Amino acid sequence: MSVPPRLLVTGAGGFVGGAVASLAVARGLDVVAAVGPHSRLDRLAPVARDVAVVRMDVTDADAVAATVASARPDACVHLAAAGAVVREDDVGLLLATNARAPARLARELARAGCARLVTAGSSSEYGTATGAMDEASACDPDDPYGVAKLAGGLLARVVAREHGLESAHLRLFSVYGPGEDPRRLVPTVIHNLLARRPVELTPGGQVRDFVYVDDVAEALLGAALRPGIDGLTANVGTGVQTTVRQLCLEVAALTGGHDLLRFGAVPYRPGERFTWRAATEHAASELGWRARTTLREGLRRTVAAERGVEELAA
Repeated sequence: MSVPPRLLVTGAGGFVGGAVASLAVARGLDVVAAVGPHSRLDRLAPVARDVAVVRMDVTDADAVAATVASARPDACVHLAAAGAVVREDDVGLLLATNARAPARLARELARAGCARLVTAGSSSEYGTATGAMDEASACDPDDPYGVAKLAGGLLARVVAREHGLESAHLRLFSVYGPGEDPRRLVPTVIHNLLARRPVELTPGGQVRDFVYVDDVAEALLGAALRPGIDGLTANVGTGVQTTVRQLCLEVAALTGGHDLLRFGAVPYRPGERFTWRAATEHAASELGWRARTTLREGLRRTVAAERGVEELAA
């Protein structure tokens, strides 16, 4: 790789993409931040002077080819996706964005002399699996999003190998932290408790593996810069099960407002998961990565960031 390495981050305007771009800048990399045609740039504001921002629709073959040819990256972290924030039922959009686009990107990266592609997958690829979700286990996604993410990782790997490009596929579990979309669980609970508003919730028995965004960025960037991992699939999670109820109580301990948590006010959704966590040994052995941020510490940082936003707005 060149010195400093040039990194292309797709979906850089998003929650995880912005964290990867910021970490890469802090590590001294030359960063090209590809954002969607209508994406906001606020998550890139802290590093705006240090990254080259380009707008690119990942489903537009000509735009992808032009962006990659211009950037000529040494490595790429691909985070542009559909359906990652809120549920998306448009199967055509999911397949175009999450399945076909990674394969097209892999081909263009190889043509430009790129060394490595890291695609961001999802724990949804495991679908109905229970217990510790192991990379060697059969995937059984039960919604279009999970199917498209699984297909995208596999297609990108096949195309990358055909063209001599190393690739890795990291399956992200429940990522949280400052900058997460306000429609998601953690920011919703934090924002309402800080504002002293009640939060209507399910009974809270759903189990998730919550992993802090900065730890996730470390894993993705580490994979992008690590040689010899061609074909790797690895989970990015903590390996710790946490119920939604436990999470909300942790937030309440940091903000006050236990009395504002209305557990049981909302019924469980069909298909809720009550056993869900990452097997993390593969990421540790192959990437030398483990999540370092405890849930309490990650929530403390997230609450502090939200308080800062509210103070600025006041």
